[in-house]
Amino acid sequence: MEPALRVEGLGKWFVVNELRHPGRLSEFLGNLLASPFRRRARESVSDPVPEAIWAIKDISFEVPPGQVLGVIGRNGSGKSTLLKILARITAPTEGRATLSGRVGALLEVGTGFHPDLSGRQNILLNGTMLGMTPREIQDCEQAIIDFAEIGDFIDTPVKHYSSGMFMRLAFSVAAHLDAEIMLVDEVLAVGDAAFQDKCKLKIRDIARSGRTILFTSHDMEAVSKICGAAIVLDRGRIAYQGAVGGAVERYRDLMRSPGPAAPA
Repeated sequence: MEPALRVEGLGKWFVVNELRHPGRLSEFLGNLLASPFRRRARESVSDPVPEAIWAIKDISFEVPPGQVLGVIGRNGSGKSTLLKILARITAPTEGRATLSGRVGALLEVGTGFHPDLSGRQNILLNGTMLGMTPREIQDCEQAIIDFAEIGDFIDTPVKHYSSGMFMRLAFSVAAHLDAEIMLVDEVLAVGDAAFQDKCKLKIRDIARSGRTILFTSHDMEAVSKICGAAIVLDRGRIAYQGAVGGAVERYRDLMRSPGPAAPA
C-alpha cells in the first residue's frame, strides 16, 4: 500500500542574525556611500556574521492511510516547523515531502481564517482553498456549525471570537471538510475539557474513515489514546520512531533532562 505521506531527508534552516543585511533602503545606501575604510572597519569590528540554525534536519518517515501519527517533543524541537512545511506554509531547505490528497491544517489560531469574515464565510473560504465545490461545502456546513457549538456567532466576524470559540470552529472546519490528510498542532491546548474529549473522539472517527492525521500535543494521555504510532523530535531531529508507548517514554526522559539530549 502506498503511504499517504512520505517525508524524505527533510530539513529547514533559518538565519538568526541578519544585521549585515540592511532592511531599509536608507541603510543600504548609507553603507554603499560610506568610505571603503569606514565600511571595512565596521564590518571587521562590530558587524556580526549571520548565523544559520537548523529547525529540523534529516527527517524521514512514512504514514499509511488511516493512521494517526503523533509528533511529540519539547518546545523548540521542530514540531511546528515540520507541520508548516507539510501544510505548504513554508518551504524546506532540503529534502521533500510527498502527500497523497488534499491537506487540511489546524495550526496556530488564525491560520487559514480571515478575521474580517464571519465564521460562515470562513467555512466557504477554507473549503474553496481545498478545492471543494460550493455544493460540497454547503453539504457539510451545518455539521461544522453544530459541532463547533458557537450558535448565532457563526455570522459574526471571527475577530470578535474568544480563543475558545475560534478553536472550536477551526477544528470543526478542519475535521469536516474533505481533506485526505489532516495536520493538527496543539488543538487540544485550548477549550474546555468536554470539547477536548469531543475532539479526541472525532479524530478517532476521522482515522477510521481512512483519512490520515498528524497530531502534535504535550498531552501524553491524549497521544496515547489517539495515536497508532509516534515520532519524537529533539533538537530538530528524530530521537525516536515507532510504538506510542516507547515514544511517550522517550519524551518523558527528555523532559527530565536538564538540557538538550542527543537523538537515540
